[in-house]
Amino acid sequence: MRTVGAHQRWTWIAAVFAAVLAAVLAAPVAVGQSLDTQIEVLLAHTPLGEARVGVSVIDVQTGDTLAAIRDGEAFIPASNMKLLTTGAALLVLGESFEFRTTLERAGGTLALRGSGDPALADPALLEEMGLGVEDLLGRWVDAVRRSGGPVDEVVVDASVFDDRFVHPSWPADQLNRWYAAEVAGLNFYTNVVSFYLARDQPGQPPRVTLEPSAPWLRVRNRARTVDRGQNTVWVARPATSNEMTVFGALRHTLAEPIPVAVHDPPMVAGRLLADRLARAGLGEPAVRVVRAGDAPPAPGETIAVVRSPISTVLRRCNVDSQNLYAEALLKRLGREVTGRAGAFETGAAVVRMTIEETLGPADAAATVIADGSGLSRDNRVTPGAMARWLARLAQDERAGDAFIESLPIAGDEGTLASRFRGMDLAGVVRAKSGYISRVSCLSGYVLDADTGRAVVFSVLVNDIPQHRVPISRVKALQESIVQVIDGWLAEQGAAVADADALGG
Repeated sequence: MRTVGAHQRWTWIAAVFAAVLAAVLAAPVAVGQSLDTQIEVLLAHTPLGEARVGVSVIDVQTGDTLAAIRDGEAFIPASNMKLLTTGAALLVLGESFEFRTTLERAGGTLALRGSGDPALADPALLEEMGLGVEDLLGRWVDAVRRSGGPVDEVVVDASVFDDRFVHPSWPADQLNRWYAAEVAGLNFYTNVVSFYLARDQPGQPPRVTLEPSAPWLRVRNRARTVDRGQNTVWVARPATSNEMTVFGALRHTLAEPIPVAVHDPPMVAGRLLADRLARAGLGEPAVRVVRAGDAPPAPGETIAVVRSPISTVLRRCNVDSQNLYAEALLKRLGREVTGRAGAFETGAAVVRMTIEETLGPADAAATVIADGSGLSRDNRVTPGAMARWLARLAQDERAGDAFIESLPIAGDEGTLASRFRGMDLAGVVRAKSGYISRVSCLSGYVLDADTGRAVVFSVLVNDIPQHRVPISRVKALQESIVQVIDGWLAEQGAAVADADALGG
């Protein structure tokens, strides 16, 4: 049987995508029609099977609803849930809030005191500063050396959050994935370990290097180097241990590492620090974790501090859709309001309370908040509530600018870098995408830089028949809806300009 070559295969895929996009864009949208009608036409000409589509479009300045299609029905929002979590965080914590992690010394005891900061040792943020994780650990070791002699014990204070590291509704077979990383009061390196795999001789296990280096982790290497076929390597980890197993075949050295979520991040962070202290000749300290309900370690001399402003956390959360960041914000909201260890439940209650204060009891009652990131399939929100939430945030003098700036620019940043390609948009689109199985969502803003006018939109799609409707078709529809909104907004700006020119 003849095999299609890579070039032919990608040419065929590109042609199919182009045909899908052309079919959506070719829908007969007439100039002068209402936005509602134009969007209905797009929906009518996009075959989506039994998928449900909800749309809400609101003019921020007037508060007018410009389009409403199934906008009162409840949908699974996927990562659009982050818009509720990050918005609530700004309203409750404030734009001057910062996470603060301290390293304190009292005699032979070293305390690493967490605040739930998801950005601590985040490799992407360290890279932006020209640093690596070993640079940060090295600075802590230097601070310990300057503060005195050997250390007997490293105490990791993670009591700011509870010990329920994962939400019970997260997919159990995905807890080893980076996007399902555990959430703790002390997070480190986004609570993963990176597996760098390099080929060896055919038939031999590939060479494995871990970052951060963690020699105590038990790694079974059952993968094999091959000289034909494709890379199929992956790493498994049981839910409640750090025993890692590498499976599959490696033909080519991996260009990017495989990030694997670790179990009990505070203990992992403590052991990393203790290991580096031992290598530096500063003792062989034991490691202990202080958990919710335990007595905190005695205060000591602060020898190092790491601060993460909320603006950095919001950008990483919304631009790159980092689930850990959203869950840390959710738990921190619970901590801030109740004074107790932050938890999924208390954080969800604070978000719901904030929605009620901002939008009213009806929208709050229609919203189901299970987690902060949208990984859970138990979350629910209506397109109308999402759009109203975005509109109210844009109008908020305290949070509006910071919130909008935390969202990626379509076609340019993060998870939207490859969206809206080839579309000539008059305005700027800042939005949040979301995807889990059978769910695709897009909500955000269309901004007219000349007039300052803004329109919010929420396009939520659920029950997508996976084997009959490609996700590219759903995304093309979402983008076409936004393009229609952009055109409408440009027309409003042109009308104002014409009126001004005529002295109106």
